[in-house]
Amino acid sequence: MELIETVYFGWNPLAHAEGCTNPVWDDAQVMHSEGVRPHAGGDQPHACVQGADDCTHRDTFDWVQLRLLCTTCSTVHTISGESLVHVIAHTSATGWGQPPTQMGEVWLWPGRRSATAASEPHQFLVTRQAATVTPDTLYGIITSYLDSEYKPRWIAAAVPDQDGAHLVSSLRWRYASRGLAALEDAAAWIADAELPAARPLVVAV
Repeated sequence: MELIETVYFGWNPLAHAEGCTNPVWDDAQVMHSEGVRPHAGGDQPHACVQGADDCTHRDTFDWVQLRLLCTTCSTVHTISGESLVHVIAHTSATGWGQPPTQMGEVWLWPGRRSATAASEPHQFLVTRQAATVTPDTLYGIITSYLDSEYKPRWIAAAVPDQDGAHLVSSLRWRYASRGLAALEDAAAWIADAELPAARPLVVAV
């Protein structure tokens, strides 16, 4: 299963023309055709010692092309490859593509669901606003695990820091919590993660 940071940050957007005022792909189409693989040894087809039924490198192959059009800037992307694996899913399963949910003072961006469509995601990215989640707006992460009694627990981490002492998922963080009982507790912990450092020190005389 992909880590949530890969789901959100591991993909590169396709570029529109510079100055495009509405960078949205208005049309997406796919074409399937049969490609022919050239022979290195002349015009004769290859002869597999395994037999034709077991051959995995036949002369022809499934050729797939995907094209996308932006009618605003007239940009067309054509992406092609062999033997397309086409998966149709819903944002409720992928996480990515769903709007964030506000929980207290932070916003939670869901990852993939744990096992079934009825289960909740086991990871969330956290921001302090709802506009978008990017590496620059990322503030925290929440991930779940089962404790020794098979009860769900949540770990929260806040403030991404390449030199941070805490590794949660594949990212380093300045702060990290112990196991928390509820998702709401993890969200509240992230919202308050830096507050203790900002509070003035009171010394009794």
